[in-house]
Amino acid sequence: MWEWINDNAQALSFFASAGTLGVWLFYAHLLYSGFRRQRQARILVTQGWGQQIDSVCLISNMSQEPIYIHSITMTIRAYDTEYTEAITDFDEAQPRDSESHPKEVTRQGPLRVGEQMNLGTFRSLLRQTAKRHKDLSADESQPLHSLAVRNFKVTVVASYGPEGGLIGAQRKFLVRGEENQLMRPVAVSTKRMTRRRARQKMQNWLEQQISTTERCTVTSRDKATRSTGR
Repeated sequence: MWEWINDNAQALSFFASAGTLGVWLFYAHLLYSGFRRQRQARILVTQGWGQQIDSVCLISNMSQEPIYIHSITMTIRAYDTEYTEAITDFDEAQPRDSESHPKEVTRQGPLRVGEQMNLGTFRSLLRQTAKRHKDLSADESQPLHSLAVRNFKVTVVASYGPEGGLIGAQRKFLVRGEENQLMRPVAVSTKRMTRRRARQKMQNWLEQQISTTERCTVTSRDKATRSTGR
């Protein structure tokens, strides 16, 4: 036995070294996977309080670090057409609230670890989106089925980590029932938007929203100037 070991010592040493290397690589992979999971952002878009359209939309930060929400958009699929609008700001907010009560003006801002944000009911979010499009009825006196909504998506665009790169989370919901009073998510989990194409799309959304805000600000300033001139 010892003679055989001595004769094959070089080969045995090679296999022992290879085995040790394999074990180290295995543990390195486990450490890297754990580190990567900790560094990945985890944003959840969930439905609270039942399956009805008056249930609330919750945004939860389950990441290892705080996130900063830049924008929240809703995409409505109705009449075989998609309508996408930002629902980051509250329509009923007043300018005087921006100083003392910023959370009553906008949903934009930081979200700490383990913290969640209540966006309001899905009905109110659908109405807010519908107000921006003349093809969609936002009349509160009309039942929700007048919107002819088939499904909709809620998308959160945020920054995460020291590098501040854009990340996104999206969840799609189906509207059902005779008067569109019921809804449910399409998938069990929230879709993470981390690929380069998705990041570029989110960047374009933000740039478009900034351009729209600038145009609205200039238009309002011009109207105020003309009114003062009179």
